[in-house]
Amino acid sequence: MNNLFDKASNGIMGLWTTVTTVIYTILLGIPVIFISLVSKTGKLPFKLGCVWSWLILKTNRVRIQVIGLEKFAREKSYVFISNHTSNLDPPAAVLAIPQTLRFIGKSSLAKIPIFGWAAKLGRMIFIDRSNHAKAVETINKAIKDLKDGISAFFFAEGTRSADGVLQSFKKGGVVLALKAKLPIIPITIIGSYRLLPKSAIRIRPGILKVIIGDPIDTSAYSDEDKDILLQKIRNVIQETLNKHSLPVTA
Repeated sequence: MNNLFDKASNGIMGLWTTVTTVIYTILLGIPVIFISLVSKTGKLPFKLGCVWSWLILKTNRVRIQVIGLEKFAREKSYVFISNHTSNLDPPAAVLAIPQTLRFIGKSSLAKIPIFGWAAKLGRMIFIDRSNHAKAVETINKAIKDLKDGISAFFFAEGTRSADGVLQSFKKGGVVLALKAKLPIIPITIIGSYRLLPKSAIRIRPGILKVIIGDPIDTSAYSDEDKDILLQKIRNVIQETLNKHSLPVTA
């Protein structure tokens, strides 16, 4: 009986999450599409994206706890590199970091109706992983926007972890930071897997922690050092996860 009740409850709450997310996407995504056509900096569309993120988390009773805001200057630009276990991670990052962010994602996301169109027009950075030359061209164009407090945000694992365990890191964020000559800030998001794992549609209520690491000056690194730099960033995130008793790979 309890199992049936739990399944029914999960089904209802999953439907609630899905319906409300679709409604918020339509209500805010369409204005973002039109505003993006006239916004020179992309800051106003991003603010509407912040409202979208806030509504989703508020509706599902998810709270954000941010640690380390004092570690960076809001008027400067950075490349934030984070772990990734849940679709809650982007909204959490948006609400935790008081800057205009350019998320780096795979090109297929830009094809999602309304959401993808709005994100692309809002100057999110979509990379075609199957075409290296085109990916490099996209990154080079994106660098021009990264100034005056507009920063890039990269989920280094490339996709959500299926089991909550930290995966290997991709080099895109490091390559972007080296090309743009910007500091890298490691971001560790804790708790999102428990609230919305990869296979789930229901968002459980709870607290997400967004822990901001110390900025890493990239001026001392060359393109040949990108693997060393990438491992350094992963070590920071892994150590933070270890500190909070979450399982990670060695």
